[in-house]
Amino acid sequence: MVKNKTLWGAATAAYQVEGAVREDGKGLTSWDVFYEKNDLGYDGNIAVDHYNRMKEDVKLFHEIGLETYRFSISWARILPNGSGKINEKGLNYYRNLINELLKYNIVPFVTIYHWDLPQALMDKGGWLNKEVIDNFVSYSKILFEEFGDKVPLWATINEPMSEVVEGYVQASHPPQMKNSYMEALQVSHNFNVASARVIKLFRQMKLSGKIGIVLNPMPCYLLEKNEKNIEALNFAKDYLCDWYISPATIGEYPKNMLEYCKSNFNSPHITDEDRKLMKENIGDYLGINYYMRRVIEAENLDSKFIEDKFNFIKVPGGQYTKWDWEIYPKGLSDLLLHIKNEYKDMEIIIAENGMGFDDQPDKYGSFEDDERIDYVKRHIEIIEYLKAKKDINISAYYVWSAIDLLSWTNGYQKRYGLIGVDFDTLERKIKKSGYWYKNFIENYG
Repeated sequence: MVKNKTLWGAATAAYQVEGAVREDGKGLTSWDVFYEKNDLGYDGNIAVDHYNRMKEDVKLFHEIGLETYRFSISWARILPNGSGKINEKGLNYYRNLINELLKYNIVPFVTIYHWDLPQALMDKGGWLNKEVIDNFVSYSKILFEEFGDKVPLWATINEPMSEVVEGYVQASHPPQMKNSYMEALQVSHNFNVASARVIKLFRQMKLSGKIGIVLNPMPCYLLEKNEKNIEALNFAKDYLCDWYISPATIGEYPKNMLEYCKSNFNSPHITDEDRKLMKENIGDYLGINYYMRRVIEAENLDSKFIEDKFNFIKVPGGQYTKWDWEIYPKGLSDLLLHIKNEYKDMEIIIAENGMGFDDQPDKYGSFEDDERIDYVKRHIEIIEYLKAKKDINISAYYVWSAIDLLSWTNGYQKRYGLIGVDFDTLERKIKKSGYWYKNFIENYG
């Protein structure tokens, strides 16, 4: 990919689209058990049945003009127990998916891990157990051996912050631990070690593609500047941005945040070998998922728990969705300039950018999702500005999502897709946004 050429695509994740959670030898994941345990009224058992409708969906991806498609591979579909015997039917499914994409000249971008940990490994402690890092490297090696000659773009791990914060602090994702900062910080570090080891393996195998990690740092702002708010903002920036950006770009943690975590939680435990691995195995690109910014005010600054120190607040007159997610395209610009100016000028892939809306089909079955078109258009304008005026190399952009799918903790209320799905019949229909995106791609440049 030459500088200034951007591939235009869309993304999904295995658990959110595939369904077929017990078909063809697939093992249980942490999310299967999460939904069974919590009885939320929805689950991923069927999702949008992409597992059985893959060819139909890829044809639709071609019809909306995608140049590239980002998807994740289900670890438990390849290794039902997380390690050990390979499930050939699982490998064959992804082999067929990749071949189908290539048939339509759609560049495959594989995410190795997108949250759906095999339950057999969660039972052993999940990402707190360093043996799981070994299992992850072995699993990645299988994928590289099977698909390395056909897949030019790889991501090691998707959004480690989401799994850390929501799984170990907020208890809204597996393994549902509350305010477990010691464990959260160790898991965040173990993710970095796992990613570095897989990047090292990728290069040792001399594969010709590119590999990196995908983060979801949230740019943070103040409405009112005062001493307490500024202190809270600094904690929020470290916690929601730089704790993840810094190791992914320069291979080390922010000094002040690391000292705070060590002093208050005696975590994470970092070996000299870990430091060397992280320093020597920075990705070929940095993947960024951007949805919204966060506006901060001080709360309980005396608490040692980081999330007690600040609140998220709404901006008077701001543009918000039904679910109170603010639409603020400038945040993407501020974030990427922060990365370039404070850390490293490196290739960027926008691995997810989109917004969940309550778009419903009209009486003719059509989706007139003008809000989505406006959201994507405004963010693409930011990307074009950053490329032209700030010399940021953004090599690929992926709308979230290619097709309507399961939202982890909202079920099927939010719709993200360029392609709509009737969740009763599973019938697909290209939305107005899908046709708009096709026209944009065809006429771009």
